[in-house]
Amino acid sequence: MKICFPVKPVHEGGGNYFTMSFIKYLKGHDFTITHDINDRYDVIFTNHWSVPLRSIYRGIRRNPKLRLVQRIDGAAQDYGRDPASDAKQHEVNLMTDLTIFQSQYARDATRRKFPVIVNDGPVIHNPVDFTMFTPQGPVHPAITDFNFDTLLCSVTWSTNAKKGSAEVYEVATAHPEVGFVLCGNFPGAPALRNILQLGVLDRSALASAMRGCTAFLTFSENDACPNVVLEAMSSGLPVLYKDSGGTPELVDECGIPVEVVGFAKALTQLANNKERWSANARARAESHFNPEKILGQYVEAIRNAVEASSAVPMWRKLGLAWNPYQVLLYNGRIWGKRTKELVRSTSL
Repeated sequence: MKICFPVKPVHEGGGNYFTMSFIKYLKGHDFTITHDINDRYDVIFTNHWSVPLRSIYRGIRRNPKLRLVQRIDGAAQDYGRDPASDAKQHEVNLMTDLTIFQSQYARDATRRKFPVIVNDGPVIHNPVDFTMFTPQGPVHPAITDFNFDTLLCSVTWSTNAKKGSAEVYEVATAHPEVGFVLCGNFPGAPALRNILQLGVLDRSALASAMRGCTAFLTFSENDACPNVVLEAMSSGLPVLYKDSGGTPELVDECGIPVEVVGFAKALTQLANNKERWSANARARAESHFNPEKILGQYVEAIRNAVEASSAVPMWRKLGLAWNPYQVLLYNGRIWGKRTKELVRSTSL
């Protein structure tokens, strides 16, 4: 089977690292990969809104029997992005043969909270590289000189306000006895002695930073399936998290929901049994987010879609694409003649 990933992944952000891992897995299981939309192939794989609709059209015309697979992160409006991104992923989803949601929260957010995704499909969480993100191994040299009994690691690539950086700064200011290790982009971080900014790190350096810390801290809001949470758990870090999005679904009993108010209580709860928290986090990463298990589920779902006789025919895909009344944006939500009809006929 030949699969097209029209967008070549780069070393930045969770979606790209997923694609890199998936491509590596596929190549090891006798799949052929192309990045050329004008090539011949059996499947187009796209992440949320990342592939322009005009590229999908070219692929369909070139490969009339192809299957279109769309991996859904969440609703752009749900975590502070432009609603136009939701219009793009909605357009693609009307033609999709297989829709995969990264979490149950992603499914609910895109089919109920914001009715963006019409087609239902399986929930498959993201995998984590637990051979790189481990409790054992070298610790980032900057951390060895950062002398605090409790070190909390926070990571973000995005500067979106919903990533919760402002709340991290707030608790850091209120708790000078705790060290905060910030990895990624944290503009406006206060110049405090208990804040260590490491900047954007490559994968190996990030793993070394995580394993040098006591716990992972995130105030991110409405994240569908944050990879950094999985990487922290795989590194043996319990997670202090805002009770929002898909994070509680991932963490389960391996962390503590927190807010700025009452933060000290969570720290005390964590300190009472750090070893048990750490062991549970690592065990959950290995059992629930194993790449062989997760990526195997992706392959099985794609094979089933390719073999199914109920694929959306090319004429219907192109008919949906060319419908001028397909999508309208109103008040930050997606509505339109066809959208209303499909939403009414779908069990949401």
